[in-house]
Amino acid sequence: MAISLWDALGSIMDRRGRKGRQFPLQAILAIAIAAMLAGANDLRAIFRWGRRLKPEALVLFGIERAPCHATYHYVFQSIDADDLAKSLGRFARGDSVPGHIAIDGKTLKGSRRLDAKALHVLSAFATSLSAVIGDILVKPGQNEITAALEFLKELPLEGAVITGDAIFCQREICQAIDDGKGDYLFVVKDNQPDLKAAIAESFGAFSPCGSRRSAARFEDGGNG
Repeated sequence: MAISLWDALGSIMDRRGRKGRQFPLQAILAIAIAAMLAGANDLRAIFRWGRRLKPEALVLFGIERAPCHATYHYVFQSIDADDLAKSLGRFARGDSVPGHIAIDGKTLKGSRRLDAKALHVLSAFATSLSAVIGDILVKPGQNEITAALEFLKELPLEGAVITGDAIFCQREICQAIDDGKGDYLFVVKDNQPDLKAAIAESFGAFSPCGSRRSAARFEDGGNG
């Protein structure tokens, strides 16, 4: 059964202390999302958008007055990003079958803090839904391969086709997708020469790795 965005936000665990819960987490996140859809791109812009809401609009979010700037800052510091991503992913999927899911990793611009490295996130994009249905933060000391193995456990693999670049062409990842009753299509490059040679041999003269001249001789019945 499909859930509403409001219900999805309500399923996220509130990690704030008792004194910090002057406003429901569900309401703050809903206002933040609405503000970003309206063009707000930072906490101050979100705060200003929420402050301009009329009393009857605030009631729809389940509150009587607009949160202050510090409230948004505190909430986004305390929230579990993976929990938020999973809830929004379930909302985006709804009852639909994802079909084609493209996985890819990107480094978040502007996420570097002091001596720490910039954040790197692995995301899953369902092309039929035109939506990201899940993402996971690649932890320090972790790479995209190990993160992908953990990530695949959270994705609806049955009946889906998973695609990605050459880094995901690993036996363990393919096995995880197969165990989940999904299919996969990954690129093989020169960084795996033995695998690439084996694929070329399997396709014989029709292999894209072979020469056009060899394929032409095959089509002509072997006459040079």
